Amino acid sequence: MTTLRSNTEHADRLPVTRYAVMLFLLTAALTTAVALTLVRNAHRSQWQQNMTALSGGARVSASSFGTLRSTLRVQASQLATSLELQSAVVTRNEATLQRIAASRHARIALPGHYVGLLVPRPRIATTATIRSGARVLATITVALPLGKDVLTLLREATALPAHGSLMLLYNGRVVAGGPIGARPRIEAGRTVLGGVKFAAQKSPLALPGAAVLAVEPASAIDALSERYRRLVYLAAAVTLALAGGLARRLARPIAQVVGEVAHLSKQVQTDALTGLANRRGLTDRLEREIARALETGTSVSLVIADIDDFKLINDSYGHQTGDNIIRATGAALAGAVRELDLAARYGGEEFAVVLPGSRLGDARRSAERMRQAVMTIESPTPAGELAHVTMSFGVAEFPMYASLDSLVAAADAALYQAKRSGKNQVATAAVHAQSGESGSTGVPVEIASLA
Repeated sequence: MTTLRSNTEHADRLPVTRYAVMLFLLTAALTTAVALTLVRNAHRSQWQQNMTALSGGARVSASSFGTLRSTLRVQASQLATSLELQSAVVTRNEATLQRIAASRHARIALPGHYVGLLVPRPRIATTATIRSGARVLATITVALPLGKDVLTLLREATALPAHGSLMLLYNGRVVAGGPIGARPRIEAGRTVLGGVKFAAQKSPLALPGAAVLAVEPASAIDALSERYRRLVYLAAAVTLALAGGLARRLARPIAQVVGEVAHLSKQVQTDALTGLANRRGLTDRLEREIARALETGTSVSLVIADIDDFKLINDSYGHQTGDNIIRATGAALAGAVRELDLAARYGGEEFAVVLPGSRLGDARRSAERMRQAVMTIESPTPAGELAHVTMSFGVAEFPMYASLDSLVAAADAALYQAKRSGKNQVATAAVHAQSGESGSTGVPVEIASLA
């Protein structure tokens, strides 16, 4: 009798133990997957943020280089118009010409010979002439070496991440800011110089063969997410320890809670019909991108789009066809944008797309690609016909509109104008627009593309 009771109890414990083990293994797998996903996403996001900042820094440096060339042209013109130089040219005063050429790093070309030497290549050079009527008396060339001094001026005018720096390249090789003569190479998506891996963004300069490279050590970017990674792994370890200790007693309740939490977490920011982000997900992402743009001095654009005459589609073909068109529209929008962009269902037949790092012109072109993608949709109807749709788009840019509310209002006003102007087109909100109706919010808009 005692043996029978013992065998029965043992048989009852086996399913519980098996379920507890399965629950622990499932919890371990889920916890590990979530931890790795969180760490990977944080790492990717950190890289995207820093690459955006480096891209902006490279563009600013290139713009500053253009200003530097303009300043050099002014200096050459001022030198050519100086009375001392003109007098020395007319009188062929070699001593004065030599002194002026040496003090200004200039070369003065006179009929038959040169005075002074230019700095070696690579260099930035500009010329000015001294004339007497139509006759050229002298040509003055002023030059700066494309090197450390130029790089210092560009760095002073450029905002970069904490560990970022600039390098000058000429014909693909480093001339300042890094290993001189080294040629950057790409390995697994990273730029390698002198055995060190960097995140890098390049921008050409207004000088043939010259470019500026904004770089940041890969190790510095990885270190920014290191603390978060440690916290995630610590949380995962604690979770697994608790799961191991409580698996037998709380196996069933834990499984139910984990399942419910996972389900609800997905539903909170996802639209059930299209699988895109919903309005809450859109708002959260837009807030983050605006904060990031403020921190890095970059831009973020917002596109709001609306299916044209959607009520007529529902009335003509039924709500099932309408739902199919909304799903197809969401897929078309998501397929026409970059991976780092976010397409969302704003509500009803209205959609929105967040474009991090995009200026107004880039966002306008993206919206035009979306508009053309939507025009290819063909949705079967109960009558056997194929329903086609078009969309109108409104585009606005931060920091041109300096808050989330004003950005949304500007994009919405541009969408309203696109609707009023004939639909199936893209309109942009522009603070400095000189003409164009403003819609209901008073935001100036420009029609950027017509069907």
